[in-house]
Amino acid sequence: MESFRLMMEAGDFIPGHVKPWLYWLQLVLFLGPVLFLKYVPARYLFVAQIFNSITAYVVFVVEGNTVSKLFGVGHFFWLVPLWFLANDIRSDKWVVYRGFALVATITMVVSLVLDVRDTALWISGDRASVLVDVPDDHPLAD
Repeated sequence: MESFRLMMEAGDFIPGHVKPWLYWLQLVLFLGPVLFLKYVPARYLFVAQIFNSITAYVVFVVEGNTVSKLFGVGHFFWLVPLWFLANDIRSDKWVVYRGFALVATITMVVSLVLDVRDTALWISGDRASVLVDVPDDHPLAD
C-alpha cells in the first residue's frame, strides 16, 4: 500500500507543463468512456484504462517507486479501442458520441506518439525519474 500512496503523491511532482495534458487525458479517456458506456468501443476503452492503470502501478513499483519514461507503456492497451473509436467517427451513431470518438482518437494518437518516444528513450538508457522538485527527504527523491 505504501507504493500506491507514493504513486498518488507523485502527481504533486509532475512537471507543470505536463499536468494540463494529464488532466486532459483523465477527462477524455476516463470520464468519456463512462458517459458513453452504451457504445461497445467506449466499454473497450474503459477496460483498457483499467489495464493501463494496473500497468502504470507495476511499472512504478518495478522502477523503484518513481515515474520514469516507461510509465506510459500501458497505453498500448488503447490500440483495440482506438481502432473501434476511429471507425465510429464516420458512422451513423449519435453525433455527440462521434464527437467523443474523434476527440478520444486524436488524444490517444498524440499520447501514443509521445509514449513511443519516451519508451525509445527509456530503452536507450534514459531511466531517470521525470518528477521535479521532490524534496530531498521525500521517499520519491532519487
